Amino acid sequence: MKRAFLTLLVILAGFFLISCASEGYNMQKGAAIGAGLGAIAGQVIGHDTASTLIGAAVGTLVGGVAGNAVDQHVTNQQKAVGTQPGMTATTPPDQQEAPPGQWVQVPGQWIGGKWVPAHKVWVPVNP
Repeated sequence: MKRAFLTLLVILAGFFLISCASEGYNMQKGAAIGAGLGAIAGQVIGHDTASTLIGAAVGTLVGGVAGNAVDQHVTNQQKAVGTQPGMTATTPPDQQEAPPGQWVQVPGQWIGGKWVPAHKVWVPVNP
């Protein structure tokens, strides 16, 4: 009986994994996968219904948090690139040429009692 129940849980976990194969919504996918794996782990560890339900609850929580972290990471990457989901980044229209000038290396020096390390400064030149 225990073997049949464990086999059924593995099959259900497989269905969770397959049903959550769509793109996006990593929080829901993580929660579903976590619930399935947590239920299996709870059953294997405790060998009773209470352990299975506790494992499913903990797995859902951990999977949801992990999926949410992935969703936020993807959103932050899209904001950094400046694209929306499903859109591609394009190059801006022709920009004007840089104004005349040159980069000049400034050596490190003390200014106002603070050390300013060596750096480059753009010095514009009027034509």
